[in-house]
Amino acid sequence: MKSFKRGLLAASCLMFASTSALAAAPTGRANPRLLGTRAIVACDAVEKSCGVASISFPSGISGLVPYGRPDVAVASMFYPSVDDAEAIIARTDAGDTAQAAVDYVFTVDPYADYRQLAAVKLNPDGTITVGQRTGAESASQRCAVKGATFVVQANNQTTATICAAMATGFQQATGSLPQRLLASLKAGARVGGDNNGERSGVIRVWSSENEAVFYTKVLADAVVHGSKHALKELDVEMNRYQAGVAAPYASDLISLDKETAKVVKRVLHKLGYYDGRMDGSWNDTAEQALYDFNWNNSFFLKPTVVVNGQRKIDGPLVNFMRDADLEALAPATH
Repeated sequence: MKSFKRGLLAASCLMFASTSALAAAPTGRANPRLLGTRAIVACDAVEKSCGVASISFPSGISGLVPYGRPDVAVASMFYPSVDDAEAIIARTDAGDTAQAAVDYVFTVDPYADYRQLAAVKLNPDGTITVGQRTGAESASQRCAVKGATFVVQANNQTTATICAAMATGFQQATGSLPQRLLASLKAGARVGGDNNGERSGVIRVWSSENEAVFYTKVLADAVVHGSKHALKELDVEMNRYQAGVAAPYASDLISLDKETAKVVKRVLHKLGYYDGRMDGSWNDTAEQALYDFNWNNSFFLKPTVVVNGQRKIDGPLVNFMRDADLEALAPATH
C-alpha cells in the first residue's frame, strides 16, 4: 500500500510540474534588465535547518527568490517561478535528489532557458543532496558553484567570480547557518555585485531542531527593500531577528572579552539596566542587568555562559545590541 501511495505521489508530481510550468511563462511585461541577482542555498544536518540568502536590485526578492522549509530550500531566479519551486520540493518529497528534481523541472518547463534554479535537500538520515541549473537565456556574467551542502548561483553580476567568492566565504565562516549565509553574501560583495546595484535582500532559514520550533520553524527572517545600504541593513535585521525571536546556538557564542563587555554595558547603561563600572570586567550586577534586558526585549533569555573556563555570550545578541535603535527597545522599569 505504501509503494502504491508513493507511486501516486510521484505521478502527481510529474503532472504538476508539467502543467504548472505553462502558467509560469514570462509575459513580456517583466523587465529583464532588473532580473539579475545572487543567492546561496544551504542545509545543515546538525542544526536540521535549510535556508536561502539573496541580494539584488529590485524590491520584492523576498517574495520571489526563497522557498523552503526545514528539510529543503530552493532559490528561483532570473525569471522566478513559484510553480517550478513547488514542483522541485514536491519531487524531492517523492524521493528525487535535489539535482534530479531540478533537472526534471527543466525538461518540462518550456521557459527553462529563462530560469536559474538551485535546490538543497536534507534527508531524514542526515545526508544532503544539491542541485542547480541555469538556462541559456539567463543574464550575462552568470555563474554557479555546488558544494556538499550548498549551492551558490548568480546572474547579471559585475563579475562571474562572485560565486566562487561566496562559496569560499560560506565554507570558511563559523556560527549558525543564518550567520554563515550572511558571511557568504558579504564575501561576494568584496569582489562584485549586481550590475544594477544591490538595494534589496533576504535571509530566510527554516529549522526543525531549534528550541523556537515550538512557536515557529522560521529560525531567521531578515528582509530589506529599497536601500542603498541593503547588505549592511540585512546584517542588522538578521541579528535583530535572531536575538529577539530565535533560541541561541552554541556555535554563535563568542568570547565576552573586555571590548565586548564594554559594548554590552554601554547599551544596558543607556537603557537604565546597569549603573556599575563601565569597564571591561563582568560581574553579577552586569549579569542581572543583561537578564533584565532580555526579559523585556527577547523571546528567549540569553545569559552569558562559561565554556571551558571562558565566559561567552550570544554573538547575534551582541550584534543586535551594538546596532540597535535604542528608542525601539524597552528600557528598564524601576
